[in-house]
Amino acid sequence: MADLFGIDSDLIDSYPWPRWLEFDPLQQPDDYPWTGPGALGALRYAIGSGMKRRTFVIGSTMLTTTLLSWLTADPLEAAQLTSGRRLSEGAVTSIERCVRELRLTDDEDGGGTLIRDTAATLAAVTDLLSNRSHSLAHESRLYAAGADLARIRAWAVFDVHGRCDDLTFKAALQAAHAAGDPALGAHILTFWSAAAYNCGRPADAEAMASAALASVRGKAAPRVEALVLARRARARSHLDDTGCWNDLEAALVLLEAAERDPGDEPDWAYWFNASEYEGCLASTQLAMGRADQAEETFARQSRAFSGAAVRTQALYFVRMADAQLQQGHIEHACATAHQALDLTAEISSHRAVEPLRALGSSMAAQSSTPEVRELRERIAALV
Repeated sequence: MADLFGIDSDLIDSYPWPRWLEFDPLQQPDDYPWTGPGALGALRYAIGSGMKRRTFVIGSTMLTTTLLSWLTADPLEAAQLTSGRRLSEGAVTSIERCVRELRLTDDEDGGGTLIRDTAATLAAVTDLLSNRSHSLAHESRLYAAGADLARIRAWAVFDVHGRCDDLTFKAALQAAHAAGDPALGAHILTFWSAAAYNCGRPADAEAMASAALASVRGKAAPRVEALVLARRARARSHLDDTGCWNDLEAALVLLEAAERDPGDEPDWAYWFNASEYEGCLASTQLAMGRADQAEETFARQSRAFSGAAVRTQALYFVRMADAQLQQGHIEHACATAHQALDLTAEISSHRAVEPLRALGSSMAAQSSTPEVRELRERIAALV
């Protein structure tokens, strides 16, 4: 089969079946240039409807090339498109408002409806960029909107299907470059990094977060640099790298500075606040084998929960229950898991479901109390 598809036979030994099929040369995406037209091509390819392609996972060599290209590509000097009627400020503002609404939907409800909704909005953005004339300022803002839409879509794919959508993340990164917005590109890389380390690719995740940090260190708003550092800490914790603690300390200093004086920070950076920092710290403590500290930190985080980021809070409750279970506090773990279930039942995110199932199995291995049986029945009903 490898001979038929033209796949290097060495890949058969390096990757288990059927993963080596992903390296079929005919299934690899085109290498779009780091220009405006290249970004448009990448966006269209990533969201193209009706394409029946095998899942594409970016290889380590291509990942390195992508990160270096994003960091070093020359600034875009694209000529204005002249076809069609000229775009107004109102049209661009309307697109940006739609993107903000989709971000909030992701916070409150998860990715269930976003795969479809972001595709429709992104198709409109690419059509405007391709077929309407506009000022350079409007062009930049449309590319930025397209980049964030692609990021939201890729994150929704991870949220719903549990896979890292490299093609769409890369397209988002190219669109951010076309917008001339390195901070937005760094933001995209932090979400790409999170999807990667949750899909068993911590080394790739650390490389992505480090590239993001290289682009914003000392140049972006403090909150932006803080969220990048926090995301790299999470990636490093999956590598058992103690450098995660230094990243978290630096992130806290920057976050506190941002809380005192937000300054001119992008509106998409709102989500990284004190509650999110505590959740990141607690998750890192749990990954690094400090369950007792993690439980205390998750408790602080839950007290700061505002009621908006429901999907994230459900996941933090699952992790808090895991920390309690690791210490043998089964009744407390059951109570916390029920809180996670209460939130999970309200949203269209699937991300907390598998951790809940794993938690229920771990509990059953340690205890057969009525509380554990009740929790497992409720988890089974949700699934």
